[in-house]
Amino acid sequence: MKRFLWSLACTAAATAAALAAPSQLLAQEAAPEPAPAVPPAAEPEAYDPNPGGLTLTGGVDYTTAYFFRGYNQEDTGLIIQPYATVTAALHDGENFDINGYVGIWNSFHEEKTLFAGTGPSTWYESDLYGGLDFVFGKLTLGTVYTFYTYPNGAFNTIQEIGFKVAYDDTEFMEGKFFALKPYAAIYFETADGNGTEDSYLELGITPSFALGKSGITLSVPAVLGMSVEDYYFDSSGDDELLGYGSIGLFASLPLGETGRFGTWTLTGGVQYIQLFADSAEAVNDGGDDNEILGKVGVSFAY
Repeated sequence: MKRFLWSLACTAAATAAALAAPSQLLAQEAAPEPAPAVPPAAEPEAYDPNPGGLTLTGGVDYTTAYFFRGYNQEDTGLIIQPYATVTAALHDGENFDINGYVGIWNSFHEEKTLFAGTGPSTWYESDLYGGLDFVFGKLTLGTVYTFYTYPNGAFNTIQEIGFKVAYDDTEFMEGKFFALKPYAAIYFETADGNGTEDSYLELGITPSFALGKSGITLSVPAVLGMSVEDYYFDSSGDDELLGYGSIGLFASLPLGETGRFGTWTLTGGVQYIQLFADSAEAVNDGGDDNEILGKVGVSFAY
């Protein structure tokens, strides 16, 4: 069976006031009237090349290995992963917002991973997804439905529905160096052409902080993946709760300022993966229980 799962700058204007001229009264020079106060310059407004209700994001990554929820998919050869998402602001209210999105994520492998003799040999995976996010201030509740497809025939299509809750604690953690931004998500397979429908639980944090005025942002994502039902197994074939854990260190740098073509960002970093479940270790090369991978990519938002 097969398992899955990144701003804006400026324009403004200011005004000036005239000073009153001094006058004479009874052959004596009167003191000049005080000049009216000059209002402070307005804060520059963020430049938005796309003020509409639709947002396009996307990019392409190169990774040294592709692990999905702790299961090794490929760790040799060239691995390129392009993606794109269109998001619509469906509701912008005082109490909550609703955003809808559809997108595609792909993985192309030079090694023709599990090529079954039909379809494009290097196009290992293509995921189609759509979802809704309900935003209540700092709290976001989301749901997503995903079709995991395999154009080179490696696996049959898998369908999955997921639910996620995330909290942005940036304001609460102000002055404490960085925010944790915790989340929890659960995913249920609704159809699996390769076997049984299984369930997966994920807990994570995504802390990030800026490196002074360099423009570079560092993030340290940490994830713990667990089995709800039959997602990870021990050596006896029984359900195993802990599947894998991972922690990464990534740096992102804006490529110039936001312009006609949106915002572009360069990202790179490393990720350490620790495998806990015997089933995850079994499909890793040599049965190793850990892996370090590197990733570099470019993304855009418009």
